[in-house]
Amino acid sequence: MSEAGSTDAKALIRHWMAITAMGPAEAWDERVSPDVVVRLPYAPPGVVPVMTGFDEARDTLGHHWGTKRSFDWVDVEIRATEEPGLFVTTARSQVVMANGDPYANDYVMLTRVRDGQVVEHTEWFNPLPIVELLAGR
Repeated sequence: MSEAGSTDAKALIRHWMAITAMGPAEAWDERVSPDVVVRLPYAPPGVVPVMTGFDEARDTLGHHWGTKRSFDWVDVEIRATEEPGLFVTTARSQVVMANGDPYANDYVMLTRVRDGQVVEHTEWFNPLPIVELLAGR
């Protein structure tokens, strides 16, 4: 992948991170592959660990958009791997839930892009803050 292609892919990944966190649904059009696969290997019970296909991924992640007042990604580092189109991202989140409660987490993400679309995304995060958040409901 050329340097320009890598830059475009990194911009796509930043946009992907924003639209998976807060939407809107229309932002997925043309940026996400119809056969996208999203994996959340450390998802606690109650969180879908694998989503296959555009509609399932958008609808499942979209279910959570209304639970947050704001979601900011901080300390985002996106690095290209030796495999074309495959990127590793590290980041932290700073979130205010709809009820005003704070939420934060750390992430490592593996994202594959092809032809200007996200085709695969695996996200590892600490499940304990989510368990704590869900216990407080």
